[in-house]
Amino acid sequence: MAILRSPPAALFSKAAKFIWAGHILVALTALVPGPLLAQATPPASEIFQARIDDAIRILATEPRFQGLSPQKRRAVVEFVVGNMLFVMAHELGHAVMGEMEMPVLGREEDAADTFAILNALRLANNFSHRVIVEAAKGWFLSARRDKKEGNLPDYYGKHGLDEQRAYQIVCLMVGSDPLKFRDLADEMKLPMDRQKSCQGDYRNAAWSWETLLMPHRRSADQPRQTIEGIYSQGDGRLDVYARLFRGLRFLETVAENAADRFVWPRSFAIEMRSCRAVGARWDGESRRIELCYEIAEEFAQVYLDFGQDQKRSKPKRKH
Repeated sequence: MAILRSPPAALFSKAAKFIWAGHILVALTALVPGPLLAQATPPASEIFQARIDDAIRILATEPRFQGLSPQKRRAVVEFVVGNMLFVMAHELGHAVMGEMEMPVLGREEDAADTFAILNALRLANNFSHRVIVEAAKGWFLSARRDKKEGNLPDYYGKHGLDEQRAYQIVCLMVGSDPLKFRDLADEMKLPMDRQKSCQGDYRNAAWSWETLLMPHRRSADQPRQTIEGIYSQGDGRLDVYARLFRGLRFLETVAENAADRFVWPRSFAIEMRSCRAVGARWDGESRRIELCYEIAEEFAQVYLDFGQDQKRSKPKRKH
């Protein structure tokens, strides 16, 4: 089961109260016959949008975001959440491979990226289509920032280059649903011949992960493992992200999904906290995923600095 440390009552927002009311309606549905109450519970997408609206109001309380229009604050929130979702799912991929003792063919970081986007697509109904799209754009903006600042590509690193990772994410998204993600592919200038071949890439990736995960799938009669989610207080200006993600029920959504889908051999924890550095990691010894609020701050700044100019030169067509 997923266990989340609850925030103080004073932190509960209008969106949180709305969500709580939805849970009450679900409980009443089991007691009262007829379709009336069954139809009263809002779909997950509407609940998430209510949380996004509340997150925008939280962002507006910070002086450095007060000068932004409501539309710009929404864009910042969706960009930060989408990219944090990818980081979270990436680290969860490392946890899956370590805890389930899976073989890894190729670089583990590439495998974790593939796991991340496949699971982000699965969680799309719990978050939103736009948020998932923003996860793909983040790597493009990161590459643009590095070029402007004169940072040389880390060719010897264990991760792929930012633009390579970006196009791989876009490719898997397009491969999963060419029509839904056609606008994203066009915006990122992904050639049509590559868009078509991405469907094969997606099928291969999805089948491979499904095959590996099949022995670890949790059936309805199996107990759910405990996954603890912890929102630590953010230091100084980072506390806005602690309040934002707590309001979004970010860790709850990820933890409940992971506990429901897999038979984990042991319990583990997911913590969001201040780290005094930009980072995220899965620690196999302590069985803990750590996400630093500093990453959220960096995503917000990258979007503010580079997110308004999405134009790119069209890549050369390869035959």
